[in-house]
Amino acid sequence: MDRIRAPGVLSQRKRQRGMHSPNLSCSYEIKFNKFVIFIMQRKMGMTRRTFLMELARRKGFRVESELSDSVTHIVAENNSYPEVLDWLRGQAVSDSSRFELLDISWFTACMEAGRPVDSEMKYRLMEQGQSPALNTSELEVPSFIASKVSEYSCQRKTTLNNYNKKFTDAFEIMAENYEFKENEIICLEFLRAASVLKSLPFPVTRMKDIQGLPCMGDRVRDVIEEIIEEGESSRVEEVLNDERYKSFKQFTSVFGVGVKTSEKWYRMGLRTLEEVKADKTLKLSKMQKAGFLYYEDLVSSVSKAEADAVSLIVKNTVCMFLPDALVTITGGFRRGKNIGHDIDFLITSPGPRQDDELLHKGLLLYCDMVESTLVKEQLPSRKVDAFDNFQKCFIILKLHQPRVENSSYNTSKKFHMAEVKDWKAIRVDLVITPFEQYAYALLGWTGSRVSNQYGLCFLSIDNLFFVQVRGLESEIFSQLHSVLMVTE
Repeated sequence: MDRIRAPGVLSQRKRQRGMHSPNLSCSYEIKFNKFVIFIMQRKMGMTRRTFLMELARRKGFRVESELSDSVTHIVAENNSYPEVLDWLRGQAVSDSSRFELLDISWFTACMEAGRPVDSEMKYRLMEQGQSPALNTSELEVPSFIASKVSEYSCQRKTTLNNYNKKFTDAFEIMAENYEFKENEIICLEFLRAASVLKSLPFPVTRMKDIQGLPCMGDRVRDVIEEIIEEGESSRVEEVLNDERYKSFKQFTSVFGVGVKTSEKWYRMGLRTLEEVKADKTLKLSKMQKAGFLYYEDLVSSVSKAEADAVSLIVKNTVCMFLPDALVTITGGFRRGKNIGHDIDFLITSPGPRQDDELLHKGLLLYCDMVESTLVKEQLPSRKVDAFDNFQKCFIILKLHQPRVENSSYNTSKKFHMAEVKDWKAIRVDLVITPFEQYAYALLGWTGSRVSNQYGLCFLSIDNLFFVQVRGLESEIFSQLHSVLMVTE
């Protein structure tokens, strides 16, 4: 029988994706000589087919690149029995009975087992009217209508139970890498995909599980596919081992250091924080100096107990000059998380501000107020980043450890016990909004990054208006600064 030539030209879309191609020249030991597999490319694509062929060869299976007389098992994906027969006729195959015609689920089962599994009825492609036994795993998948999943994060119900952490962790690494490259489009592509998977009430175990879901582009699907088949993503591993990514990851972990500064340091030949601190020619900003000074504290997680302790400090301080003020913790802690990296507060008051005598608490280690750049005459704004036009206040607060139990702060063994400080530096963001905008501000500052992106898109694009959700009053910040200012 004539061999079938696989398509020789990659489509433009596949080339642009820059997919990782395995080294086809590698030879592997064949452990299962009685099984000769041929994987149909129809409805699968060359990239996925190549990946699956290489995977099977690494596990000791004999896989033919072209259909030949030696083939015993033909594997197809998303092809019905009649479609496979039509394809075989097109290859001048008159007798298909000599092949086992199997669904991709059989191949997946073999890869998971590391050996050939029986080609039971549930794996075989059948004529219409023949009903193979349903796979138990298929029966266990909950009823779920993918088309009803909204493309807007703010319209999806997402609990703290993430059934797809292995995928979302990978997406967040990819998103961070593209953020470091200042490629916002692809960064958001992975963040939005992660947000969708976090909302699913079941774990994704096969590609069919994501059919019909929004935000599942080619790059996202490729990562999911590889993790399903291999247990990990080679693309994610490449990112984690990339020198630039590792340097940017270190640099941006410092309070006050963003992508622009990281790029500058990297171009200077700096690769680690130790090299940055050793370079005496660098001029660090006040924020960056504070970031290095309190680095160990700021990179450690903030516990719910610590957040509650800080909340008490902020509320007591605000009530000194705004007795009727509402102080609400927002961000991840308001969403129910037990661990975070900083603490956000929303402050508002229904009445006029009162100028009481201020006390100097000595609790502020660092404070930075960013003035508003909002131009009200330009509202409504269609810009997704319009939140960032409002005034903000970034604080590093000194939290004395006796104030909190179950602190996430772990004493480093390198310090002698006599030198251990009894306080921890914690990042705090303060937002003060007019009372009439409190509800909108609370919505905006409670949502995650992706939720806010979609919330703005939903409001400004679909409904053609913009809500000023993060308006601030600068004079209240000056009062807070005076109350908490450093006296040491």
